Amino acid sequence: MASNIEEVTKNTAKNLLELISETSENLRIMEVTDFFDPIKELGRGAYGKVLLAKHRGSGELVAVKLMSKETTPKDNFLMEYGMSLSLSSHPNIIATHEIVFHTGSDYVFVQEVAPAGNLLSIIKPGVGLNEDIVKSCVPQIANALDFMHRRGMVHRDIKLDNILVMDTECNNVKLADFGLTMLQGTQAPFMPWFIPYSAPELCTLKQGEKLLLHPSIDIWAFGVLVYTAMTGSFPWKEAGDCDLAYQNFAWWQTKKDLTLGPRKWRRFSIEARRMFWDMLALNASERCSALDVLKYVHLPWKAEMPPGNLSRNMVVHVT
Repeated sequence: MASNIEEVTKNTAKNLLELISETSENLRIMEVTDFFDPIKELGRGAYGKVLLAKHRGSGELVAVKLMSKETTPKDNFLMEYGMSLSLSSHPNIIATHEIVFHTGSDYVFVQEVAPAGNLLSIIKPGVGLNEDIVKSCVPQIANALDFMHRRGMVHRDIKLDNILVMDTECNNVKLADFGLTMLQGTQAPFMPWFIPYSAPELCTLKQGEKLLLHPSIDIWAFGVLVYTAMTGSFPWKEAGDCDLAYQNFAWWQTKKDLTLGPRKWRRFSIEARRMFWDMLALNASERCSALDVLKYVHLPWKAEMPPGNLSRNMVVHVT
């Protein structure tokens, strides 16, 4: 199995390099307004911004992603575009159009629009989403991750913000943002900051150290995402020894007794606790695959009588 993944990853790398080389050679300079009528800004970050725009020829609404040349090396832009385009055939991955160019200040590519925002934007802080809604999202995310992982890619940024919502009932959600995506088996660098979705093996890295990438870090983040979607709060601030909430969770896993657990985890059924143990196994090699999560979707996730006065620390803030 390992050798098969290595071969798949080599093929993926070869195809990406060919796509990136061809795109680089044909990259045109033009302005967004040459073919699009910008309507409004959808988002902004360190990378640049995303605009909602209408294509003048077809009238189609699209998301135009502009990545600043000051902060984004050309190779990084081409890699993100290549990754996005190569994955966009999956129904639960945001579609990327074969429209790529650069302006005097930005690199630009075009994707489909998510009319209903993202999962973070629809969650009620401290409450979360209805269980049925979460259970509708989970198989879609799992299938998108499986599609990536079978092609030797690791997303590295699974979080509520990057699950785009195509309709208000979440009948169709799509994985997005491949700016941090890398190939399995490559070395991920130390990051000077951690977020609640970061796996413990990332949180223990020291400056100058690197981690051999494996899909298990996506599965950990997926587990945190499911918890957060169900509760409207993060399980911890950081999966490290300095975080008491994480320490309590780690202690619970070492006891190997599903009937135990910190109070916040007792809001979940025994079946859901087992699911979280599978996704959030402390040992990365023991984490389940993305599709293994599907066996829990038809089981109850909320405890029949959840304990009162559950802590709602680290509430998710919708911006």
